[in-house]
Amino acid sequence: MLVDSSLHSQSEDAPDVGTDMINVTEYAEEIHQYLREAEVRHRPKAHYMRKQPDITDGMRRILVDWLVEVGEEYQLRAETLYLAVNFLDRFLSCMSVLRGKLQLVGTAAILLASKYEEIYPPEVDEFVYITDDTYTKRQLLRMEHLLLKVLAFDLTVPTTNQFLLQYIRRQGVCVRTENLAKYVAELSLLEADPFLRYLPSLIAAAAYCLANYTVNRHFWPDTLAAFTGYTLREIAPCLRALHQACLAEPRRPQQAVREKYKTSKYMHVSLMEPPAVLPLQ
Repeated sequence: MLVDSSLHSQSEDAPDVGTDMINVTEYAEEIHQYLREAEVRHRPKAHYMRKQPDITDGMRRILVDWLVEVGEEYQLRAETLYLAVNFLDRFLSCMSVLRGKLQLVGTAAILLASKYEEIYPPEVDEFVYITDDTYTKRQLLRMEHLLLKVLAFDLTVPTTNQFLLQYIRRQGVCVRTENLAKYVAELSLLEADPFLRYLPSLIAAAAYCLANYTVNRHFWPDTLAAFTGYTLREIAPCLRALHQACLAEPRRPQQAVREKYKTSKYMHVSLMEPPAVLPLQ
């Protein structure tokens, strides 16, 4: 058996955000094809950081780690976090930002993502508060407006989270495997390099493979290979990068994602030992 599909999947009991559309199973293939086409149109530039004069990959990692903490503090949906990081990266692909304003951009991104995705988003004043009043409400709203302009008001974007949920619905796994896949996928948000080189659909496939191999010693089921068109050989470079990220994570100074998935809610999956090596060709 490639995956433990006989075990009940968490996603069936607690559908995450962005699943209203992807849960329409009779249109799953058409929806997947639409998302695959759309993800190409909404990609940040993979190497935008090279043209940023005052910020670094390390600063971005600290910011995204903080956004994970904000999401936990306000119990935001996973999709809200993924959207916020997409908005952030697309903005930084187009605009040079001083380091003193980077947190403002990130705060505006998660504010905008919350308004788009949450039923009851936190108030603007809450987002001012979480910056320790570093920025005023007026500054935050002005940055939100600038963000919208730079993004051309295009906020409907496919994310790794959406693709991962689609794969899990297509080929179910046990709750532990699902949570581990979500943890691995979320780690990819922290690293612009290398993960901005890969499409969200491919990162989701790699996260599924790594979690499935860790728990079940199988990578990529035939059902998903047929559904996505991705072969394990095509997934392998991203899979190796995710594997390295998992191995390195305990030694990283930013630990918000790992702490989040250490909790009983996620079955402590971030404490699981990743395989030392992956048997990939």
